[in-house]
Amino acid sequence: MDLSKAKAVFFEESRELCDALETALLDPVSFPPNVETYNLLFRTAHTIKGSAGIFGLDALVRFAHVVENVLERLRSGQVALSEDLISLLLSCNDHLRRLLDSAGASDDMALEDLPEGEPLLHSLRQYQSDAIVAPQPLAAPTAVREAGSARIAAQTPHWQLSLRFHPDTFRHGFDPLSFLRYLAGLGTLRQVEAVWRNWPPLPLLDLTECFMGLDLSLESDESLERIEGTFEFIAEDSLIGILPPHAPLADFAALAARLGEPLEEQLARWLRRGALTLDEAARIENGDVDAAADEADLEAAAAPVTPQASAAGGVPAKAGRGDGQYIRIEASKLDRLINRVGELVIASSGTKLIAQARGDAELLESVAVINTLVESIRDDALTLRMVPVDEIFSRFPRMVREVSKQLDKAIHLEIKGGDTEIDKSMVEKLTDPLMHIVRNAVDHGLESADKRRAVGKPEEGTITLNAYHDAGSVVVEVKDDGGGINREKVLAKAMERGLVTDGRVLSDQETLQLIFLPGFSTADAVSDLSGRGVGMDVVKRNIEALRGEIEIQSLPGIGSTFRLRLPLTLAIIDGFRVEVNESALVMPLDMMIECVDMPEGAMNQHARQVNLRGDWLPFVSLRELFGLPPSGQPEYIVIVHYGEHRAGIVVDRLMGEVQAVIKPLGEIFKSLRGISGSTILGNGKPALVLDIPQLIHHACRRERRQIRQHTEALVAEKP
Repeated sequence: MDLSKAKAVFFEESRELCDALETALLDPVSFPPNVETYNLLFRTAHTIKGSAGIFGLDALVRFAHVVENVLERLRSGQVALSEDLISLLLSCNDHLRRLLDSAGASDDMALEDLPEGEPLLHSLRQYQSDAIVAPQPLAAPTAVREAGSARIAAQTPHWQLSLRFHPDTFRHGFDPLSFLRYLAGLGTLRQVEAVWRNWPPLPLLDLTECFMGLDLSLESDESLERIEGTFEFIAEDSLIGILPPHAPLADFAALAARLGEPLEEQLARWLRRGALTLDEAARIENGDVDAAADEADLEAAAAPVTPQASAAGGVPAKAGRGDGQYIRIEASKLDRLINRVGELVIASSGTKLIAQARGDAELLESVAVINTLVESIRDDALTLRMVPVDEIFSRFPRMVREVSKQLDKAIHLEIKGGDTEIDKSMVEKLTDPLMHIVRNAVDHGLESADKRRAVGKPEEGTITLNAYHDAGSVVVEVKDDGGGINREKVLAKAMERGLVTDGRVLSDQETLQLIFLPGFSTADAVSDLSGRGVGMDVVKRNIEALRGEIEIQSLPGIGSTFRLRLPLTLAIIDGFRVEVNESALVMPLDMMIECVDMPEGAMNQHARQVNLRGDWLPFVSLRELFGLPPSGQPEYIVIVHYGEHRAGIVVDRLMGEVQAVIKPLGEIFKSLRGISGSTILGNGKPALVLDIPQLIHHACRRERRQIRQHTEALVAEKP
């Protein structure tokens, strides 16, 4: 059988469970230390173990079983959740990930114990007594006998399991023998007997259909919940009957009825395993099992803590998974859908142009309706690629906790805007830059406890991660309440290393941006966290590769804020088409403010600025930027914005709105400034997509340079 898809789902879900386990251990606000949280931790570890047992990952099952035992003692109140235990469980969670990675790297799913697990097992055993105290007994036959009831309990001290697997069990990727391997880890299998359904004629036999069932006895001190959990992946389709030790005869009779098999055959199986005596089997066959059914108090005494062990004698029906709100989709399928939607957008634009050329009113109306639907499909398709930024933020509590211990700093990590959505393709590319920035904030930004007390600050420093949407962009902020960035030290280090020439005058923002230069570091000594000057330049490159930018705000003694601004999506945008010298260009529509006529004589002025209702804005002429001669025709200024900056872009013609499917330009054009990609118009011609943030920064830098040159010239003219 091909289990590749089942294995892929297993590894993905198991890693998600490891992430959930880590989050629950690190977030005492959302997961306070109470019974509910401890039950969640236990269920998570139990699910990982159960899934691993199905695939025969014995090493993972053995390790997860010990973790599960400690969590069982935690939720039963025998162990207290301390900082040491949290650290140990986090290390065990890391080892579970290592075991998963080791199993995923092997085609045959072979898995051996890793040496890193041995010291963790030794530490875990310190939290266990010689014999783990089992939960409350599932039944109380003593109470039954003391009550003198005629409702006799079977004498077997073992669990009785009757498993009838669904015909599609093999097709769903499950091996019945894997459940036996897992059950063997919960106790001792005393007797196992195969039960076969009727086989069809040989010509009609389907080898992928499961005809197998199992009857067995299990000697175990585990709870019903843990034994039930073995079958949680097949409980919806298969018939799983579980009888606790010393179960009443009525439960045996009810289970036999559920199985729907000849009563004599089932009684014979129970007799062979010693689950029933001859007298008990005779009572069940004669229906003499419920003489004291009216004694309600006796019912409660017989099963005080397990309402699941009902008179039906089996596992209760669980909520159907079909009612879930999420389904898993392969990333490649989602990418293909986005590409098809992009082609649909282009084809729709072409149809609109043809309809406009023909001037057919009915055709134009029909095309308008289709375009509206295409826009809705486009928006819905793009939302499929959006994931909460908390997928990134959730990785930082663990890192901040460990680094704060390493540096002996008290640090509180505050996370805001975790539900802000970001393009899935950005998640991995954004994680590393944020990791560098947060580590720098912990190491460089926040002062030691002594220094914070000396300036009247609380000993515990605060780092805030925040995300929000702003004008078609996603803004991610990393803020600390430390001492701020020392501009003089930054400038001195830059001059010392030859990164800045003497005499060059830099603005505050330009000075702060020096920390992103390759090889730059203000650390006095190299440590495990920083000091090598190889982190922040990687941050800037990665953010610019995402067509984003980084802004720094820092106040001495108050703290610093790193603000990362990224495009909302990398796939399809609403654009505005303009032309310069017969060349088509596209601007992102959400960055445009308005279009105005170019004032006469503005191009002849030395300062490239335009007065817009009393505000002087810098502008850049695309003709000048592309090295083209003046057109001699009226021109237009498109006012654009990005963040807090505004500027104008001079174009020849305004053509109207378009939907642009952004395509990368390729490696040969990766250093091209001012252009972020390309697209295909409805008429089949290509168009370049303008990089508005870079054009705005170009205009602003040139404006500052001209102002500085003008100021220096005035100073030079003074006697």
